[in-house]
Amino acid sequence: MNIRETVSYIFILLFVALMFAFIFLTTGGGPFWRVFCICVIFSFSIGFINRGLCELTYPKVKNLELHFKIFLHIPLLFVGSFMGLIIANYICYLFFQSYPIPSQLIIKFGIGIGIFSTIMGSSLIFRTTSKEFEEQTKIARLEASIKSLQAQINPHFFFNSLASIQSLISKNPEKAEEALAAIAEVFRYSMRRGQKDFIELYEEILFIKQFLFIEKIRLGDRLKVIWNIDERLLHCRVPPFLIQPVVENAVKYGVEKQKKGRIKILIQEQDSKLNISVSNSAKAMVHLIPDHSLENIKKRIEAIYGKRGSFGIHTNKEVEVEILIPIQYLAKNRL
Repeated sequence: MNIRETVSYIFILLFVALMFAFIFLTTGGGPFWRVFCICVIFSFSIGFINRGLCELTYPKVKNLELHFKIFLHIPLLFVGSFMGLIIANYICYLFFQSYPIPSQLIIKFGIGIGIFSTIMGSSLIFRTTSKEFEEQTKIARLEASIKSLQAQINPHFFFNSLASIQSLISKNPEKAEEALAAIAEVFRYSMRRGQKDFIELYEEILFIKQFLFIEKIRLGDRLKVIWNIDERLLHCRVPPFLIQPVVENAVKYGVEKQKKGRIKILIQEQDSKLNISVSNSAKAMVHLIPDHSLENIKKRIEAIYGKRGSFGIHTNKEVEVEILIPIQYLAKNRL
C-alpha cells in the first residue's frame, strides 16, 4: 500500500468513525470528543488489522477467480474483526478506565462488525482485482507495441539495403560481404531481443551501429554519425528497440532530405537518470513528419516508467529527441 492509498484509507476509517460517533450520540453515548475518540480507536484497530491480514494473504490467492478470493477472505475478515475489537476495547480501557463494550456483548458486536468488514473487504478486493486487470491490459498493449516496433525494421529498409549491396558486389566484394553480415545481425537482434522485456544498453548500441553501417553504404558521405556515450552506463537495462527507431527516424526524415546530414547520439547520466539524446541537423519543419514508431516509444516509456520517464522532441537549431529513464541494471549485474 503506497502513501496515497494509505492516506485515502485513513480518511475512509475516519469517516466510518465519525458516522458511528453520530449514531451513538443520538442514543446518548456521552460527550462528543469521548465518543469520537472511542470510534476512531475501534475503526483504526479493526481497519488496519483486516487490511494487514488481507495484504499478507492476497499474494497467495491473487490468481484465483474473484468470487473465490472473496469467499476465502470472509473467515479471515471475521477473525480480524474480533482481534481488532478486543484490542480496541483494551486500548479504550487504558485511556478511559472502562470497557466501551462489555465482555458479554463482544461476540454480538464482533459478528456485526465482521459482516460490515466483509462488505468493505469485498469492495477492496474487487477494486484491487480491477486494478490488476488494468495492469495486465497495459502489459498486453506494451507487448503489442514491441512487436509493432520490430516490424518497424521495415521492408523498405531491407529492400534499399539489398539494392545497395547488389551494387557493391562487383565493385567491392569484401564490403558487400560485411554489409550482408550486418543485415544478418539486424535480423538476429530483431528476432531475439524483441522477446525480452529488458536488455543491456550496449546491446542496443551494437544493433544501432549495424543499422547505421548499412545505411552508410546506401547514403555514403551524406551520412555522418557522432557518438558521445558514457561507458559507465553500457550495462544499464533498457527496453529493446528504445533508441533504434529514433535513429531510423532521424535518417529517414532528416539525413535523406539533405545533401549532407549529421546525426549525434548522446547518452549520459543526468540527475540519476539515463539521458538518451538523438539529434540531427535537419530543419524542424522537414523532420517533424508524423511517425508511429516515435509515438510507440513514448507510450512504452509511459507504460514502463510512468512519471519517472519522459519523452520529448525539441526543435531549436536542430531536431532533438530526448529520452529520460531511471538508471537500472539487470539482476546479474547488480553488485
